Amino acid sequence: MSAICPPELKRLYREGRVLPFVGAGVSMSVSWIGTSGEQVRGPSWVEMVNQAARILGYDDPELLRLRGTDLQILEYFRVKKKNFSPLINWMVRHIDAPDSALKSSSIHKSLAELDKCKILYTTNYDDFLEKSFEAFGKRVHTITTEEDMGIDMSSTQVVKFHGDFNNPDEMVMSEGHYYKRMRLDGPMDLKLRSDLFGRAVLFIGYSFRDINITYLFQTVNDMFSRLPNSFSGKRAYIIVQNPSDFENRLFHERNIEVIPAYGNDRTASTSEILMNMAS
Repeated sequence: MSAICPPELKRLYREGRVLPFVGAGVSMSVSWIGTSGEQVRGPSWVEMVNQAARILGYDDPELLRLRGTDLQILEYFRVKKKNFSPLINWMVRHIDAPDSALKSSSIHKSLAELDKCKILYTTNYDDFLEKSFEAFGKRVHTITTEEDMGIDMSSTQVVKFHGDFNNPDEMVMSEGHYYKRMRLDGPMDLKLRSDLFGRAVLFIGYSFRDINITYLFQTVNDMFSRLPNSFSGKRAYIIVQNPSDFENRLFHERNIEVIPAYGNDRTASTSEILMNMAS
C-alpha cells in the first residue's frame, strides 16, 4: 500500500504553512561504518539512557528501569555525576555521521527538498539535520538560544528545541529539565508559540511512547484550543508506521491526524509521504 499525504496537508505545504517537528526516528535512519569497521546507526533515546546507566556502573540498564522511568534515571545521573558531561562526551564521540551517510539517507534528502518549509524544529541533539541540508546545498541557520534569533532569516531555520552539543547548558535531558520546559515560558517556547500561528505541525520520527511527544502534543493542543476557528480543521499531523486502532484513537483524541506509513521500511515510507506532500 502506498504512503499518501492527506490533500489538506499538501495544500498547507504549498502555502508554506507546514512546520515539521523532527524526532529521533529520523536520526536513527542514518547508518555508516565506524572507525573499528562496525555498523553504526544514528542515536536513539533508549541507547542514550542505557549508556547513562552503564556509566553509573549498571551493566544491565533494565535494573534501573525497575526503579524508575528513563527521565528519572537521567535525573539520578545528574545528581550522581553533578552534570551530564560524561554522557555528552560519549554522545559526541559516537554520533559523528559522515556527509556521505547523511546524503545516502532518503528521509534527510526528502526533508532538504521541502522548499516550502522555511522553519524546522527538532528535539534531537545531533547535527544530522543541519549537516545534511548543507550537504544537499541548502543554506541553514541553526537556532539553539535566544541569541541565534533574528539573524540570517533568509536561510532555512533549524530550531534545536532541546539544545545541542554546542550549547550543553541548553540541553533538555532529565526529569527536572522537562518539568522546567513544560512551563512553556522560555525564549524557545515563545518562539514556538509564534511559529505555530498560521501553521500546522507535522511530527516526523516520533512514536506514541516517545517522551518528547507527550508535552509537545499538550503544547500544541493548549495553543490551538484557543483558536477554535482553525484555518484547516487539523492543526497537527503525525506519521506513524503501521498504526493500529490504539494509535489512531488516542491521537484522534488529541486532535492529531495520523498519516499511516505502511510496510516494514519506516524510512522509505516516511520519505514517500514527504515527497508526496511536496509534489
